[in-house]
Amino acid sequence: MKSIYLCPVCDQPLLIHEASQGLHCCKKHHFDKSENGYWIFSQAKKPQIDSRQTMRAKRFLLESGVFQPVVDKIEAMITAADLVEGEVNYLDYDCGEGYYLREIKAKLAQSVEGKDIANRLTSYGITEAENAIFSAAKIQSEARAGFDAEDAGVECDTGLDTTFIVSTLKKLPLASESLDLVTLIDKQLKGKELHRVLKSGGFLVQVSPAPRHLWQIKEYVYPDMKEKALNIPQSSELELLHTERVSFKLAIDGNQALALLEMTPYAWRANDKVRKQIADNTFEALEIDFVITLSKKK
Repeated sequence: MKSIYLCPVCDQPLLIHEASQGLHCCKKHHFDKSENGYWIFSQAKKPQIDSRQTMRAKRFLLESGVFQPVVDKIEAMITAADLVEGEVNYLDYDCGEGYYLREIKAKLAQSVEGKDIANRLTSYGITEAENAIFSAAKIQSEARAGFDAEDAGVECDTGLDTTFIVSTLKKLPLASESLDLVTLIDKQLKGKELHRVLKSGGFLVQVSPAPRHLWQIKEYVYPDMKEKALNIPQSSELELLHTERVSFKLAIDGNQALALLEMTPYAWRANDKVRKQIADNTFEALEIDFVITLSKKK
């Protein structure tokens, strides 16, 4: 039985073994899902791995709902997209421990317009950090174990069937034009891999930091910082359909600010002195500023 996966060893299509549900290619390379519930196809030589303490801080902060306006806007854009009829293959690229995947699918299932899409989604989350995928798979397993169909209703069991994958991101173990929808959240669009795996007419939802994002934290890292012009991410292979800027303010403490700092590409620039200054401060009106785009592959 066919799958959307490519063999990470030889790039041949991977087939599903019906008895074992493992994967194999014509050149006899075999892969089985790990005992922890996710696939390991390939691993980056030096993946960026957060400490357990940092992962806990990020998860606690995200699940407190601080970025709910972002989730709401992503869901609205997906709902407005002219997705294909039937099964929708959806990938969250560099998904971390799966927070946005879970929340987007849950939000779709809760809305009248999104429920049909949620019921048709086959979702995948991929990243290089195995500790993050381990956490994502564990959260999913615990949610599935605690799900009570009689109390919650079978329709609400959305988001409990995501397939999680550990793989290098420079070469995705996915067939060309196999995905109908991709989300790229707080990451740059680099290379051609996402273009390759996205179907013609498929959609990309990209969330990118806008100029004022985390401004009050960035001031500690870049004391002479000046505001830049808004940059809308675009690609010659994608048709830009819709753009929205999502801006709001948060009241958080210093430890929460450090967790947000760790989600940025410039966290390494903050030395111990800067981190202590941030930790000792309280941010009553921290600016959150994103630009969210919906694009369609030409």
